Amino acid sequence: MALTACSVEDPVYWYEAGSSSGASGDNIPYYPEKPAPDPVVDDGYVPDGYSLVWSDEFSSQAKTLSEWSFEKGGTGWGNNELQYYCEGGVYKPTGQQTAFVSDGTLKIKAYKIESSSSSSGKEYISARMNTVQGWEHGYVEMRARLPLTKGCWPAFWMLPLDGPYDVLDPSGWGGEIDIMEFVPGEDAGTVYFSAHSHDATRAAGEDTGYEDPQTHHLYSYCQSGKVSLPNNWHCYGMEWTHGYIRGFIDGVEYFYAPNPTPDAVNQFVWPFDQKFYLKLNLAVGGSWGGTPAADFTEDTYEIDWVRVYQ
Repeated sequence: MALTACSVEDPVYWYEAGSSSGASGDNIPYYPEKPAPDPVVDDGYVPDGYSLVWSDEFSSQAKTLSEWSFEKGGTGWGNNELQYYCEGGVYKPTGQQTAFVSDGTLKIKAYKIESSSSSSGKEYISARMNTVQGWEHGYVEMRARLPLTKGCWPAFWMLPLDGPYDVLDPSGWGGEIDIMEFVPGEDAGTVYFSAHSHDATRAAGEDTGYEDPQTHHLYSYCQSGKVSLPNNWHCYGMEWTHGYIRGFIDGVEYFYAPNPTPDAVNQFVWPFDQKFYLKLNLAVGGSWGGTPAADFTEDTYEIDWVRVYQ
């Protein structure tokens, strides 16, 4: 993504045509008014004015178990997924660990197994973790290495702490923020950021996105960015305010969604002014993950840290 300034007197920046953000075919005003500085990849990128309020540096298994809860089951999770999520990060019949802390990082592992009633008939096991607490607005970031096996589907995302979770819920309160999703079988260098709301994602069966109230440009609810060597360490972040949501890879913005109704409360369009909690999971297969590689036995989603700033 390239950005060019108009002038010193008028510090407005523009997405150049063909960039991964905004509508195609035109130069699009960038809002707010400054690009991200050069990133410090090893220790993350934090916008000016934010202070750390919570983190898990994954130095202690006990701390992680106290800060996160685990989901379990093999229901398909709304996407026809193929894995069974293990309670506590352990598959009890074999003792295989699907989520554990070691050497200063969290490892979320997916394995192929012999299916049984213990796995609800699923041939894969993995983990899905949720933070116990939630936050409203801030800057959220993770440093991670992503699995490369076809069929893996790692994610770093958020749901409302008080629900409901369905973006099509008639109340309009449903919302979902996907800070990072990666599907190596689709494109080994592409990651995705999505801000799902009732109207922006699937209003009347169509993708409508988020219209900037000042420029009237339309921004898609899902935008993609490129990562070189996803199995190397990269930082995936989000700045989240009442006025906009911005997504970053290594401190460089690639996602932008403005609040179309900043002067009014509209939960159908912008359900993001409430507490959300964080989620980490490694799915296998499903409607987006696709058919796993025939020789898949196991792979790992490794997270160095997760941090929340406000």
